[in-house]
Amino acid sequence: MAGHIAFFIATLLLLASVGTSFNLNSPNLRKVYQFPNGTWVENIAVRANGNLLVTLVNVPEVWEVMPSAKPGGSEARLVHHFTSEAMATGIAELSPDVFAVITPNSVWRVNLNEGCEESPVRLATLPAGNLNGMATLDHETGRVAISDSEAGLVWGLDTQTRNFSVILRDETMAANTKEGPLLGINGLKVHSGYVYYVNTPERIFCRIPINTTTGHALGPREVITQGVLADDFAISPQGVAYLAGLRDNIMTRVFMNGTREVVAGHRNSTTLMSATSAGFGRKLGAGTVYITTGGKQTILSTILNQGEGK
Repeated sequence: MAGHIAFFIATLLLLASVGTSFNLNSPNLRKVYQFPNGTWVENIAVRANGNLLVTLVNVPEVWEVMPSAKPGGSEARLVHHFTSEAMATGIAELSPDVFAVITPNSVWRVNLNEGCEESPVRLATLPAGNLNGMATLDHETGRVAISDSEAGLVWGLDTQTRNFSVILRDETMAANTKEGPLLGINGLKVHSGYVYYVNTPERIFCRIPINTTTGHALGPREVITQGVLADDFAISPQGVAYLAGLRDNIMTRVFMNGTREVVAGHRNSTTLMSATSAGFGRKLGAGTVYITTGGKQTILSTILNQGEGK
């Protein structure tokens, strides 16, 4: 355990302007908040008030970051520690200020509305390999889609009835050990009638047209681009994806016609080291994208093994 922790440097949250090409020396790229050494920030959701909710893998926790335009002015608070769990991974907003959060095989509801901040409620425990990315399919019904990185499929969960089932399975989601741990489909988003997802070891970014109520496929999957290592990502309202490049230490902008460009970081970058996810700002932060990172590591399985308590 101590050896694994030593492989990490300080975890960063980064802020970058959307729609511009920038590099490490650009004033449009800056640090928003730094967690202690050894922290792996896995995923991000942005509240309506502009604050950031992030999940951690090295400890099973959700934190809220209050970003500030003033250097060093951002603050953070612990939202919840999941005592009986190994890590926290995916997060998605179900309804205003009500979020679903994934721990390895369970999904929880976290209500941040004023006067309703009770302890998180476990909604379901799934017979899954490793629940990872999550996106809301239907805000009215509270139905979510969840990637299972080991089983290579997508679960659908109705957070109101708490019923769940497999809704999508495709060969492009299948897991392998090319990057170390058994891993396939990873980050997942829903946008304009499609489920978008990456397969990390296969370095592909795909989409499937779906029924947004049930999550079931309405047509064949499409491989949008290949050759890009990614963990999780964000999609702009205009349908442009921003992929967090893990150990490639980059952020890649991908258009739906398959063209792509690196807009932040590079292979030897320490600023975007192990970029894990991205989320678009809201309120005063609209027009920005927040990037989470995991810090320094030698192989991808290092943090996964640590998160599993190995």
